[in-house]
Amino acid sequence: MKLISPRYSFRSRLLLLAIGVELVMLTLLVANSIRLQHEAMSDQTRWQVQQMMPVLNAALMAPLAQRDFATIQAILDESRATEGIEYVVVVDRNNHTVASSGWKNGEKLPEPSRKLPLFTLNTTLRYDDILPIEQSGQRLGNLHLGLDLSRIISARRTLLIQGIGIAAVELALSSLILLLIGYWLTRHLTALTEASLQVASGNLTPPPLHEGDDDIGQLGKAFNTMSLVIADRVHDLTQAKEVAEASERAKSESEEQLKLVLEQIRLLLNSTAEAIYGIDLEGNCTFANPSFLRMLGYTDLQQLIGVNMHRLIHHSYPDGSEMPVEECCIYRSFSTRTGTHHDDEFLWRADGTSFPVEYWSHPQILNDEVIGAVVTFYDISERKQAREQLAVKQLELEALNRSLQQQVDETVAKLRQTDQMLISQGRQAAMGEMIGNIAHQWRQPLNALSMLISNIQFAQMDNELTTEYMEGSAATANRLIQKMSTTINDFRNFFSPDKEMTAFPALQQIRNAVGLVDAAFKSSNISIVVNSEQECTLKGFPNEYSQVLLNLLSNAKEAIQSSGTLPGLITITLEQQGETGVVKIRDTGGGIPDTVLDKIFEPYFSTKSMGTGIGLYMSKMIIERNMDGAISAQTVDGGAEFIVSIPLAEGRS
Repeated sequence: MKLISPRYSFRSRLLLLAIGVELVMLTLLVANSIRLQHEAMSDQTRWQVQQMMPVLNAALMAPLAQRDFATIQAILDESRATEGIEYVVVVDRNNHTVASSGWKNGEKLPEPSRKLPLFTLNTTLRYDDILPIEQSGQRLGNLHLGLDLSRIISARRTLLIQGIGIAAVELALSSLILLLIGYWLTRHLTALTEASLQVASGNLTPPPLHEGDDDIGQLGKAFNTMSLVIADRVHDLTQAKEVAEASERAKSESEEQLKLVLEQIRLLLNSTAEAIYGIDLEGNCTFANPSFLRMLGYTDLQQLIGVNMHRLIHHSYPDGSEMPVEECCIYRSFSTRTGTHHDDEFLWRADGTSFPVEYWSHPQILNDEVIGAVVTFYDISERKQAREQLAVKQLELEALNRSLQQQVDETVAKLRQTDQMLISQGRQAAMGEMIGNIAHQWRQPLNALSMLISNIQFAQMDNELTTEYMEGSAATANRLIQKMSTTINDFRNFFSPDKEMTAFPALQQIRNAVGLVDAAFKSSNISIVVNSEQECTLKGFPNEYSQVLLNLLSNAKEAIQSSGTLPGLITITLEQQGETGVVKIRDTGGGIPDTVLDKIFEPYFSTKSMGTGIGLYMSKMIIERNMDGAISAQTVDGGAEFIVSIPLAEGRS
């Protein structure tokens, strides 16, 4: 039995219809998900601009009023360190640029973005806005800023890829289930087909088919009835007479149909846009349609009949060199006896110019003999030109991608350099306090050394300066000097930058930091207590970690002194929580107001009258960006508590 082509199969059509409906629904679902995500991210971008507006206005208001452009420039440069800000520009009330960061000088500033595009071919993925800078209701100028939208585009692309993947899996599973259902519903059609073929071959009593109450069962019942009726009535036919009459009618109808087909072929040849011509075994033209004449620049068809097509339109290559007859495409189908296709052939017009074509050649076979060929082609000049332009664009895109990658690498390096500069600035800002701590550490050894020198003088005056007394005094002096030298080494190690992440003991680093400031804190009537159940080995930069601890201790000391809650107490607790080591620093300085608790880690925000606002911001960068940790603050009974979490070193606890 001849197999039915899938394109004509009822099962295939049923399966394709169901898959098509499901594909449309999944497409709508994925598109709606992308739309909802785009709206949510658009709202988030606008909210971010609104949150930044009061902070930047407060930071820029005073410098702009005082026309302190250097401070404005510094604020803009630090603001760009925030992830997602592409450029910031400040203009005065006359729209003159006074400071900018990330924007080319002299280039026109963009208008505010009305909305974020859902789909765009623009390579500048940015949200632009203008924020007024006002003081007491008077406009001092405007702040132009642009937010980088690359993360929104990347998230939308990820959602699209995942949605397509899920849709593809669902389509595959649905196709399998529908295929099985279709096979089960049409399982009796094969038997019906075989029975029909037996009837067609002359067997009027094929085996009875399955009968039932469903559609297929009713069809089988109808076919069984039909077979019985045909068998009963076939003997009543007068075969000879009706066969002759049928043959005569068929002949007449065939002639009419042939005329109709020939007329339809003529109309098709005259109306089609493709060029069509025929050749005999010698390659001579037998016919051609109007599109052939128009495309090749000929006007009279009769002048082409009998002309060799190889010499007329295939005689040379595009460079003008002669083409051998055996390489001509019109003869290839003669030897293969099958149709041939060529997508990059060249033909010559009547005016001597050539053009590219896509080319089909179909052999004409009569009584198993090739008698000629029918050739069709159409002009692909525009398509070939578009293909070449596409290749050029592809090369330009690859060059652009390489340039963008280089820019990304340079930006990452600059960010790391900026972080190190802020850390260095934080250390320099703390150097004055460190000198005070050194003075407190040296006060006791210096007093003891002074008393030792006085005792030697008194012993000499009383003639009691013996060799043993002198040696003992020298040993004591050396011990005091060694202690002072150790203090210098401790502070020098603190200011040495870390070059790479290492494993270090947290409790030891805490005790080292406390040892640097303990004497100064005691002189201020503030005690430091360290609580720890066990040592934790952390992974990070130990000196930068100590710098964060010293910064938090210094803030706690100032909070206690400013609140007047002396004597003061600072409690440091070290504990292990899962895969992290957690240090909690609690003071008795009155706590942090709720109105500023969410802002204390922002750059240049400070509650101190002479504060720089970079201490806690620097600490946050060190812990979270450099060491993959976390830092937070909260108000507890009678004071504030800072919590610093750092990942443990692998295999250490």
